[in-house]
Amino acid sequence: MDSEAFYFVKFILWFIATNFYFVKFILWFTATIFICALQTMLVKLLSDFQKLVPVVVTLIDRLLSCKKHCYLGEKLLQIIDEHLLPKIVINYRFSSYFLIFDRIGKNDSVPPQRLLELLTKFTIFLVEKHGPDTEVKSWSQGSKVLGICRTMLLHHHSSRLFMGLSRLLAFTTLYFPDLEVRDNARIYLRMLICIPGKKLKHMLNLGDQLVGISPSPHASSTFNVQSPRFSEDLKKSRSISSYIHLERMIPLLVKQSWSLSLPAIDYDVDKNGYVDGIKDSESQLNDKDSSDYKATDFSPDNKRLDQPQEPLRVMDSKISGTLDILRKHFSCIPDPRHMSGIKIRIPCSLRFRSDHFNRIWGSDSTGEVANELDALPAMYGIVLKFSSSAAYGSIPSYHIPFLLGESTFVSPRKKESLDIVPAGIPSSEKSVSKSPVTIELEPREPVPGLVDVSIDANAENGQLIHGKLQGVSVGIEDMFLKAAAPSEILEGAVPEYYSRLFNALWEVCGTSSSAGRETFSLKGGKGFAAIHGTQSVKLLEVPSIFAVRIVERYLALFVVGVIGESLVEIVKDGGLIQDVAWMDKSSDSADGNNSVAKSAGGPLYLTYLDNEDGKINIGKTNMGCFQVLIFLPPRFHLLFRMEVSDFSTLVRIRTDHWPCLAYIDEYLEALFSS
Repeated sequence: MDSEAFYFVKFILWFIATNFYFVKFILWFTATIFICALQTMLVKLLSDFQKLVPVVVTLIDRLLSCKKHCYLGEKLLQIIDEHLLPKIVINYRFSSYFLIFDRIGKNDSVPPQRLLELLTKFTIFLVEKHGPDTEVKSWSQGSKVLGICRTMLLHHHSSRLFMGLSRLLAFTTLYFPDLEVRDNARIYLRMLICIPGKKLKHMLNLGDQLVGISPSPHASSTFNVQSPRFSEDLKKSRSISSYIHLERMIPLLVKQSWSLSLPAIDYDVDKNGYVDGIKDSESQLNDKDSSDYKATDFSPDNKRLDQPQEPLRVMDSKISGTLDILRKHFSCIPDPRHMSGIKIRIPCSLRFRSDHFNRIWGSDSTGEVANELDALPAMYGIVLKFSSSAAYGSIPSYHIPFLLGESTFVSPRKKESLDIVPAGIPSSEKSVSKSPVTIELEPREPVPGLVDVSIDANAENGQLIHGKLQGVSVGIEDMFLKAAAPSEILEGAVPEYYSRLFNALWEVCGTSSSAGRETFSLKGGKGFAAIHGTQSVKLLEVPSIFAVRIVERYLALFVVGVIGESLVEIVKDGGLIQDVAWMDKSSDSADGNNSVAKSAGGPLYLTYLDNEDGKINIGKTNMGCFQVLIFLPPRFHLLFRMEVSDFSTLVRIRTDHWPCLAYIDEYLEALFSS
């Protein structure tokens, strides 16, 4: 028996010695089967028992840290990506797998598409299940998702991530319930779109390179950025307006260097800075016989307090119709003392010059840079703060995540390639080196002014940038808004409504207005306002074609009516003025002129000198008339009747805010000389 065992062992040893490669294949095959079975078992365990995730992650980390078994760790991650991710159910236990997702995001041997699709589905789930009141829970889940996105940005090429990651970040920016997560996603999205991969990785890695500070133990933290070092050299901040520029996108026709504000003559100013022509209806009823009520008499001629009250008036249908449309119009104007007032927006753009910026603040770029875009400096965390001595209310600040400097050496062809332009937007309107800025004002009186601008930002090397920029001018044309139409007015009836509103305002702004002491309730029903009208006239000696083109270019939005057969034909052919009241009968224009002459208390007769022998009345060559209705926030109006003749245009002006006449004369001069 012993001899048989001896010969059997001897045979086995002989077989192994003579068939080495066959035996090696058998061992490899057996090991492969074992490893595949082990990987399959791990996937099943992870799918059924989420508590085992930290154990498996520890195994993967040990395999990846060993040079001999690194391949097994990568293979295990690939198996998990292929077989586990499709089986994961989207629910509140999804966050248990974030540790594995972090390891997949770190390993560039695993394609990121499946993980990005899964994270997108989870984000959609959070948006559907959560609302603004979920607070910390939404923030925690969203921050973890963004942490994995940051990990992928650090370890993968941007081109590999762009499609899937941009969709995920865009969806999060638009719909995620937590505000902070939306803002952070917006920052990552702009970084992905605008910053090249090498510079992006360098910026995200800044937090790991601080001297004397150990790295954070949380590898998947959403933010790990360097705290700014405050600059001690104040001289650097004194001249920043020479290379950092905030400019208007639409230049002003008139840059007024003065501002007229005389509230003490006809108006009082309340403690909030609003012109006091508005009074609460409750105080009107309660204090009807008190001296306070008498002191706020809305009579247009400022009667003495001891004069008797005006007797009741008998109104005809015309006056009643005028007051009815005015009440309807003023009911659309908010009372700025009790609710948010009407705002105007001034579009601007922010840019800075790279050469000056690098010379003063330094640059992290050393040696030769292969990509010219990498050599451009950048500012991060930009905050623009606004203030003004004019009556514009509290002006909100504007935040910009980052901005690249303007290149001084890139050729035109290459510079066009640096522009990130959404579909349908010309390249001249959107650029990496320019950021749009909107200044939002809530005027308490329609006057020009100057908005002071200060900037706070961080340089790439952590220095704090702080200083004042060149102020932004606000012109009277910035106050021009289209009057709001009541919601009950049908779309087809809007032109007729604006025409009637113009006629009503024109009537009550005349010096002989039959509206008398009438007041009008504002939106909200808490306050009412009265109209104090005044008028002026200006003659502009310009050809008719030039006058029509100017109106079409600058005032088309505010034209509510065109009168006169020849003028109507010219304007209709131009096609720039639409949805207005067309009155091609000359009788309408004549009636309007007569009413103007009567309301002024006497005839206004303007003539040309055609030659020394005779005079020609301006009305004989009158082609027609433009009716222009402009709303001036918070509650005022500016009306033009522009009577166009062959070689001149007579502009009749009426308004319920007489200080604006000081600017309108200069504005019309600049408008028709441009």
